[in-house]
This record gives sequence, C-alpha cells and structure tokens, in this order.
Amino acid sequence: MILALALGLLALPALLGQADRELLRSEFWADVEPVPAVGDLWPVTPELARTRILDEAAWVFGGMIWGFEFSYTPYDRTRAIAERFDLTPLATLPADAPHLAPGARTSNAQEYRSFAEFRPDAALIALMDGYQSGAWKNAQGMGKADMNLGVKGRREALKDSLRSALRSLLQGLEPNKPRLARGRVVFDTPPSLAIIGGYYTAHSRVRAMVIEVIPYTLY
Repeated sequence: MILALALGLLALPALLGQADRELLRSEFWADVEPVPAVGDLWPVTPELARTRILDEAAWVFGGMIWGFEFSYTPYDRTRAIAERFDLTPLATLPADAPHLAPGARTSNAQEYRSFAEFRPDAALIALMDGYQSGAWKNAQGMGKADMNLGVKGRREALKDSLRSALRSLLQGLEPNKPRLARGRVVFDTPPSLAIIGGYYTAHSRVRAMVIEVIPYTLY
C-alpha cells in the first residue's frame, strides 16, 4: 500500500502539471482530522478547509510564477558542517487570488479536496515561459515533515522537496561538494503532497538556476 501511494505521488505532478500556462490549475486538499498542533485552528470546518486550500494554492502558484531565491549549504560530516537551506519567495500571490473550481469539490472524514485555479496575465505567462530556457535546469526531489507539526508541516514538506531537488541538481553539476550554493528555483509543475508513514510527503519537479557556487578552497 505504501509503495502504491509513493508511486502515485511521483506520477501526480506529470498528470496535473502539463496544463496550459494560461490557466494554473491543480487539486489541493486539507486535513479534516489533522494532528493537533499549537496555534492551529480547530475544528476544521468546510470554510476553514477552503481557506487553507486557497492559501496553499497561492503559495504554490506563486512558486510557479516568481519562484524563490535559495541559499544552500550541504551537510559535510568530514568538516562538521551542518546542512542549511534558506528559501525566500521573490513575490507572493494574495490568498484570494486563486479560486476554487466550481463543482470540483469532494470531502470525507479525513480530507477536503478541491481544484484551485489562477489565470496569470500575459506578463506573468512570459515570465514563466522564460524558465524553459537552457539556463534553467530540470530537477526533482521528495521531501517530508512530521505530521505532528500540524498545518506548518505541509509547507515544510514542500520546502524540503525543493531542498532535495536542488541537492540532486548540485550533485550532478559539481564534482566536489560546495561550501555554499545560491540561485533561484521555481516549481515546473504543481507539487504533490500525501501522508505516508506519519509524514507529510511532497514530490516536486522544478526548474533551477544556480547563480553562485562557492567551493571550500576559498576558505
């Protein structure tokens, strides 16, 4: 069962992410019975679930349109260097910018699902098309975060999938582990998110531009 869920998680972005860039559209879901965490609202009413879906959709769509700046220090046991990953959105969509697709909502005792949509203007479409140039490289990664983090864990899993994708990309680009890498990364397709083994588990396909790599030889 876990293997089937994992394979479905890997396949979902390919199914949802090839849509026309003139309409960003993907299915999102919210926990109806989440693990309680400090600061999380409870109970999860349909209205709260819709609000959380739109908030997550705005963050994801913003990550497709403008993306993020990243700064990444890989873990190095020999040098006793801890891994560090910093991610900064370049711009954000307001939570009320996406809207729920009419007639495409389902709910059960565990989750509330709905498709969310956002229609970018011509300038934003051109911006996204620019990420298909050769300067931007493909990568993908899987990240996770403990369900005990509550709503925050969902976002942390998505961020961790970006870290994983960039780690994989750097391993292919750099023969030696860098001291620090900086650049930009965008979601190429809407990421997928599922619960596997008590963790929020996210899979992301990205386009990334590595702008600066600082090797250890400079220190």
